[in-house]
Amino acid sequence: MSSRPKITKAVVINAGDMSGKITSAVTLLQDLSLVGYGMSWSGISPVGSISVQVSNDYAIDGSGQVYNPGTWTTIVLNYNGGTVNSIPLTGNTGTGFINVAEIAAYAIRMVYTATSGTGTLNSNLTAKVM
Repeated sequence: MSSRPKITKAVVINAGDMSGKITSAVTLLQDLSLVGYGMSWSGISPVGSISVQVSNDYAIDGSGQVYNPGTWTTIVLNYNGGTVNSIPLTGNTGTGFINVAEIAAYAIRMVYTATSGTGTLNSNLTAKVM
């Protein structure tokens, strides 16, 4: 019996400091085509934006150490019926979800860029094949 590759839930940002830039853990997407980032935040008027980046040359060795940090490209996301390079994040508390469909990249990560305020950001990733 075969199984379908998936990541049921991986913590990619744990208590990230929203007063500065936050880059999530990198996730390798071998045999996976659908990715979802769920996030939650709380703080004092945090304002910023979320983008998703991909790389095809990021590489780790057999022990999990990065030997090529890769070149990263921001992908286009759907937001409120349009396409954008980043999604705004505001409010003292909140939740959000980014659905990345039909992605063919080797590696993926999420980036939060702060504008103002302070807070804590958490994010989980799930992934599966179509």
